[in-house]
Amino acid sequence: MDVILIRHAEAGERDPSRWPDDGQRPISPDGRRKHLAVSRAMEKLGIEFDFLVTSPLVRARETAEIVAASYGWDEQPLVDEALGPECSAAGVVKLLAKFPPDKTVALVGHEPSLSAVAAALIGASGDARITLKKSGVIGITFDGPALLGRGSLSYVLKPGHLKRLK
Repeated sequence: MDVILIRHAEAGERDPSRWPDDGQRPISPDGRRKHLAVSRAMEKLGIEFDFLVTSPLVRARETAEIVAASYGWDEQPLVDEALGPECSAAGVVKLLAKFPPDKTVALVGHEPSLSAVAAALIGASGDARITLKKSGVIGITFDGPALLGRGSLSYVLKPGHLKRLK
């Protein structure tokens, strides 16, 4: 299995008067523009996936929708609570077990969860120091199903580099 971790695009600042529920905070117009460039660069690099799954929070869902539209997908991204605020490496592994081990699954979520998930997937100790910027992308490869500590880091792509490739 190959796993692609995508951090949501830049969202506006927290503002309880506009979004009393922070889960409803959308990505910003600038974040939308930048993530479209990132998605196009992913395509240019040949990054492909069979399934696209997102956190239920609005900013992650909007990011996943940009990715899906950029890739010309007809179906909506899947939404799974495992990628939400309580995201954990064990929960992500359980989520990934729902997919065939010979496929590539792209997951859209949040920090600091995705960096911690990446660290746990590639190292038994889970203490690898990985930073995933907004709209950043991490690729992890497994020989078979995704298991904690059994993945190999394939790439870490910063959004600034990806935007230049568009």
